[in-house]
Amino acid sequence: MCISESSQAALRSAIKALLANTALTESDRAKRIQALMSGRSCASASMAEGDSTPVAFCVSYNNEEQRILGCSHYQLKAKLLAPCCNQWVPCRFCHDEDRQHAMDRFAVSRMKCMLCLEEQPIGQRCRGCQQDMGRYYCNTCRLIDDGPDKDIFHCEQCGICLSGRRHDYYHCSVCDACVAVDARERHSCKEKRLQCTCPICDEWLSDSVLSIVQPECQHLMHESCLSKHMEHSYKCPVCSASLCDTRAIFDSIECYMRFSVMPPEYRDKLSLVFCNDCHRRSVTKYHFLYHKCQECCSYNTAMLSTTPAKQ
Repeated sequence: MCISESSQAALRSAIKALLANTALTESDRAKRIQALMSGRSCASASMAEGDSTPVAFCVSYNNEEQRILGCSHYQLKAKLLAPCCNQWVPCRFCHDEDRQHAMDRFAVSRMKCMLCLEEQPIGQRCRGCQQDMGRYYCNTCRLIDDGPDKDIFHCEQCGICLSGRRHDYYHCSVCDACVAVDARERHSCKEKRLQCTCPICDEWLSDSVLSIVQPECQHLMHESCLSKHMEHSYKCPVCSASLCDTRAIFDSIECYMRFSVMPPEYRDKLSLVFCNDCHRRSVTKYHFLYHKCQECCSYNTAMLSTTPAKQ
């Protein structure tokens, strides 16, 4: 098992803090040190005498092999006490995934260090072992994150923490959301734009920690969801507009159409189509599979009606 140097240093500091803590009994000090050394996932047996918290406490990992504390969503060295159900959880997402109610992140007031197991008011540094629970801490959102390569900032106007670097975003007062600076010129304002769900995964965008993109059709969705969606479709899941440069796709369709011969009874049949790209209607030759827009030459069309072949 490979343990990072930072984890080893944190472990040594936690043990030193336990040895120096005169408030602990010898028995409890031994139990806590044993729990830290053994790396047991459940530390409920190592709780201090007189601890009246009626809930179990389990150490969790972001990467158990490297002994990096946290959860699948964040790296952090503490757990939060959910005020709604009195349970220890690494983050609100872990809480909401396992329960039928949502945790109010702003109401969290207690945390427990996963290094020295001391319960205390939430903060960036543990008052017991003097270790930082995370590189980033927001006292408003009660967010702790120790990811070494993760940028997070708090937007006062949005009222929440967002992924990214502050100088890469500006707050749009109309949309009531932060928008990437490099997208300012193509940004289209819409009141409360983020008060909606991703059309692919149905997750509420205003609470999402994932990157959000706005294609030319202006429908917001997660960047990761869009990437997966485009593995099998080039159309927007909301309006069917083309999401990428479709010239290569349409060139291959054009090549197919040149060698595609319709049965005699269909050769003179016509179709009225609506183009999902230029939003105009046109009449084109009927085909079993593809219909070309006569206005912009796109094959991203929907057939509205057909006319019978001339007799």
